[in-house]
Amino acid sequence: MTTDQLLPLEGMVVLDVSRLLPGGILARQLIDLGARLIKIEEPGTGDPMRMVPPLVGGVGIGFATLLRGAESVCLDLTGDEGQTRLRSLAREADVLVESFRPGTMPNWGLGYEAIAEINPRLVWCSLSSFGHGEAVRHRLAHDLNLIALTGALDAMGPEQPRLQLADVGAGLLAASSILAALLRRERTGRGGRVDQPLLTGSLPFMTWRWAEAATGREQVVDLLLGGACPCYRIYPCAGGELMAVSALEPKFWLGFVSMLGLDDLGGSGFAMGDEADAVVCRIEETLALHSREHWLALGEKDGLPLSAVHTAGEAGRDRIFIDAGLVEELSVKDGDPVSGVGPWLPGVGRTPRRPAPALGEHTEAVLRKMR
Repeated sequence: MTTDQLLPLEGMVVLDVSRLLPGGILARQLIDLGARLIKIEEPGTGDPMRMVPPLVGGVGIGFATLLRGAESVCLDLTGDEGQTRLRSLAREADVLVESFRPGTMPNWGLGYEAIAEINPRLVWCSLSSFGHGEAVRHRLAHDLNLIALTGALDAMGPEQPRLQLADVGAGLLAASSILAALLRRERTGRGGRVDQPLLTGSLPFMTWRWAEAATGREQVVDLLLGGACPCYRIYPCAGGELMAVSALEPKFWLGFVSMLGLDDLGGSGFAMGDEADAVVCRIEETLALHSREHWLALGEKDGLPLSAVHTAGEAGRDRIFIDAGLVEELSVKDGDPVSGVGPWLPGVGRTPRRPAPALGEHTEAVLRKMR
């Protein structure tokens, strides 16, 4: 994307009253698409993500990464003054995002119906655990609970995962919902309410798996994509370095075994059971003769789908991300710059260079314009 293009959400104002990762994931997308995002934070403490270590320049690196380019305004929403000021801000806003338990905002006189009366064009997005249905609105959950309920935790294996599928997925889905609601507003002139429960976050990952389970048949996800077949699995090379092989198409499998000098295995890519074990054993013996770098170089030359299994630190240094423009330097207030992922939306968005705001940094300037 060239720097002279108008960003899709340029000129739009988002009030972010959410907390923690799902709202941060959503914020990153809306900011990158050009929206002015004003984060409403509790005085004194702010978003708990600010305090999640490691801290860089006194702020949690997650907050510093996700809220780049945002503005921070401190309001006590439990008091009359804070409620009045939020209503004033909402009158001029395009989107409001909140992640409180259902009923919390209405108890403060700040529910959707009340705010829609003063700004019918506002798009309101709620990120509660289970939505606003009467049977579930009182329940509370975090990412681990949510992926456990959907079957995603079972699918990932016995160890506790270190990826927040539900939180991140819900933030991504919420962005799509908000953009759709804004498009509808262009047609109707009215905003509306978007309910994006965090429970939905891991469901896209489980769609195929749920469908297979409903048939009662063997699951392709477990067998073919779960490492049961030699053509799609993780292999160790010399020194124990891991390499991912995804030679699902026959031409890639033939190229892979030819690269290894094992042409007689050309018909064994989808082998199962004892036959698969024998094939895997021969491949591992061959890969152990050379380093991962050696095999990756040969694979790249032959156009094969092979890749290193990186740690997060190794990934950030891989030239493939740098060459694709997906790694950039983060500026952090009162801290040394660090490498970060971005932009996420290179085709239509642009991540601001401005660092994440200090708590309440923009309170005076934003509220002054309301007077």
